[in-house]
Amino acid sequence: MIKNRVVLYLSIFFLAGCNNKPEPANKTNDNPARITTLNYAKRFTIRQDKGFTILQVLGNRDNSEPTATFVLYKNEKPVYKKDTYYIHIPVKKVASMSSVYSLMLMGLNEINSIAAIDNVDYYNNTTIRQKVSEGKIIELSKGPSIEIEKTLALKPDLLLTFGMGDPKTDMDKKLTQAQLPVAISLDHLEETPLARAEWIKFFACFFDKQVLADSLFNVTEKKYNDLKALTKNADHKPSVLTEIKYGDTWYVPSGKSYIANLIADAGGTYFWKDDVKQGSTPLSFETVYSKAKECDVWINLYNLNSKKELLSYDERYGLFKAFKDNRLYNNNKVQNAKGYSNYWETGIMHPDEVLGDLIFILYPKLLQGHTFNYYKKLE
Repeated sequence: MIKNRVVLYLSIFFLAGCNNKPEPANKTNDNPARITTLNYAKRFTIRQDKGFTILQVLGNRDNSEPTATFVLYKNEKPVYKKDTYYIHIPVKKVASMSSVYSLMLMGLNEINSIAAIDNVDYYNNTTIRQKVSEGKIIELSKGPSIEIEKTLALKPDLLLTFGMGDPKTDMDKKLTQAQLPVAISLDHLEETPLARAEWIKFFACFFDKQVLADSLFNVTEKKYNDLKALTKNADHKPSVLTEIKYGDTWYVPSGKSYIANLIADAGGTYFWKDDVKQGSTPLSFETVYSKAKECDVWINLYNLNSKKELLSYDERYGLFKAFKDNRLYNNNKVQNAKGYSNYWETGIMHPDEVLGDLIFILYPKLLQGHTFNYYKKLE
């Protein structure tokens, strides 16, 4: 199941879009949304019109034209354009189809607005798990697909999910025909850690909490950039290998991917940094080994917990330099009984904590006394 979830995220890739411009400062008093700006995220825009907010999702492969437009209004429903999704805010009952979204909603103090999630097996968060066990939050997709009738019976004010950015194609026809308010998130397609974290501003719009989202993100941004500066002038930047193969294929993240940018910000040298193809590249074991056999550090090894377990998949993994030097680190320090790590649950919202872990791995002397948040060493 973990493998399927990872491959799903790796299989959808698009080109980046445009950004929004800040509103004049003298207009910020009557509507908090006016002060929201985007500095990293490229998959959505926020624009304030008279009496309502316009969110546009940018999911086209070849241009920055929006694939969906959402008009969020608090009072009278406005008249905007055709093919627009209207959502009355603040929403009170949300179906959240990703643990990433749920934890961002909790960051916005909206835990009581979460009425449903996809599958509790993906969660580490004890509050969410407790509410599910008490029946205060229901599950909508124990299997691979969302339970349509259960979702329709819930009648959520908003269903948050991911896909290509267009509710018409991303959602089941029964849900679209029922005119269920659906918002598609493309945060998983952003290429940098801060861009993904900035999607908290997208979710905040549905609760009229843009000011809080800005404040939370600003703290994260400063911490992240302060850490990034620590390795900027490093003389030697350790080489980094990521992932393991699935079956006969080793999916290597592209040089413009979230992972590649995270490694670069931590002061690492990524073997495929010059690969500008979108998403990931499928390679054979032999190809990866010939290029990265002398790797200094190896990270993100599926959901493995030991070097012995790694060798049980393929004894050839023991040939890599990082294996011999005992420099293997996995991003599953905290995981639930099903083996799901909180790295993909809270690490997206707190990339500064992830970056701190990676810097400590690559440059232990720079962050002496650091305690891992998401990573652990494989022994």
